[in-house]
Amino acid sequence: MADTPRAAAPKRSLFARAFSDSRGDLRTTLLVGLLIGLVALLSIGTYGGLVAANAGSPETLAAWTVAALILIKIPLLAVAWWIIARKRDPGGGGGWTSTECREILDYLETQARESAGRPDAATRLAYFAREAWFVADSATDADTPAAVDTAVLIEAMAAEAGAPVDRSGAARRPGGPAPA
Repeated sequence: MADTPRAAAPKRSLFARAFSDSRGDLRTTLLVGLLIGLVALLSIGTYGGLVAANAGSPETLAAWTVAALILIKIPLLAVAWWIIARKRDPGGGGGWTSTECREILDYLETQARESAGRPDAATRLAYFAREAWFVADSATDADTPAAVDTAVLIEAMAAEAGAPVDRSGAARRPGGPAPA
């Protein structure tokens, strides 16, 4: 029996299936809608509990407070905790997906091209070149060739603007290569 793609994929938690797509990106529209709905439910319930307490039933307010804590606030905190803790960056930086790495490289290249011709072009280009080399040092094996190409291009632009590029800062970062 051949493995199906679904069987080969790692199991995802209930939170992951509910609040992120198959690539692991958050479903922000769903999360914002859920948050708005819960805030509305808390507001309406609190108002109802206060009206009932004012009408002579303070037990209703106490019951609503406990129910809101258990049924709304604790699950909301669990979702917030999951969002915060679900992706941890590696200690030395990097850890980007190919899409994220490409976006970073495109941004650096765009900013470098826009910096050319400015009075402070040398300083800006030297900075972008160092950052591009950091990305190249931290990228996955599949993304390294594109990252190196971008770093070389920006470094050439920096050299043309008269800025020496010091790669030693990128080399000293954790996870980077040892200085020569």
